[in-house]
Amino acid sequence: MPITTAAPHDDIATADASEFIDDVCRPALDGKAVGFEDAVRLMELDATDVPHLLSWANRIRARYHGSRIHLCSIVNAKSGGCAEDCKFCSQSVLYQTGVDVYSFLGRDEALAAAQRAGGARAQALGIVAAWRGLKEGRLLDQVCERISDVSGDGSVRADASLGIIEDVAVAERLRDAGLSVYNHNLESSRSFYPNVCTTHTYDDRVQTIRNMQAAGVRVCSGGIMGMGETRRQRVELAFELRGLDVDVVPINFLMTFDGTPFEDAAELTPMECLQAIAVYRVVMPTKEIMVAGGRERNLRDLHPMIFMAGASAMLIGHYLTSSSRSADDDLRMLEDLGLTWDWSPH
Repeated sequence: MPITTAAPHDDIATADASEFIDDVCRPALDGKAVGFEDAVRLMELDATDVPHLLSWANRIRARYHGSRIHLCSIVNAKSGGCAEDCKFCSQSVLYQTGVDVYSFLGRDEALAAAQRAGGARAQALGIVAAWRGLKEGRLLDQVCERISDVSGDGSVRADASLGIIEDVAVAERLRDAGLSVYNHNLESSRSFYPNVCTTHTYDDRVQTIRNMQAAGVRVCSGGIMGMGETRRQRVELAFELRGLDVDVVPINFLMTFDGTPFEDAAELTPMECLQAIAVYRVVMPTKEIMVAGGRERNLRDLHPMIFMAGASAMLIGHYLTSSSRSADDDLRMLEDLGLTWDWSPH
């Protein structure tokens, strides 16, 4: 039986793609900005060319972040009952998901969560609450108390994700309570956002980021992939984030929940997930790129390759309304990859 080989034009296509990847990624290795259309082309590469992209993303990560991986943990500080209609969220009161419902956590619960996070080698504990946002009042007082409790404990850094912040004065109060980093994801590109949420606007989210930055608080902002957006729209989100100059970029992959509008969304392929991480690394070479929710479910056996794709940070421990791998398994994975972690809060 004759031996067959790939058609010559396939070899040429692969060579052309490799040359293009080299031309785009080599400047990124020196911290130079990639153009939008070039980034779109990277995001639309055929899967056979993605390994070459990953090799560049890994080099860029290593240059700016070395072998240390930043670990963060979160606690669901207030669950369920949210009036917003974010279509991915199991905590919206508009969807029947069976999620636990409870009010804002107390001091002892916050300190216990901080100590668990520290024990898992996380640098930070994100205090996350399901509601529209924060304004002046008793709830803000309570939130500031919890941030102060966690910050003062010393086990981890105190971070938070508390929704829309319309007033810089509120941001300043959070900062003064000991808040280090504020998470507020854009969730998707501006062009896709109407498919995600209608009860608040994209500009509400952008303004929250600007208000936190005006108060001198570092910002963690990213999005969720796999909600039905195009690959081009994933790049649009990356450029929104680059334009806002956020400090940490969390990449989540949709975790579907029964009862939500996205419950039947198709999962991304593992290679598509790795490709997205790599493109974000190339677009934002010096930023902290964190892989967060949905990594195990969507990446499956390729899960350890997130760092080879350019991730420099990872969410460790349980998610908001679902479980995850054990912290011990994640730490062992890092060791197996020859990576280590930052542990001291800063």
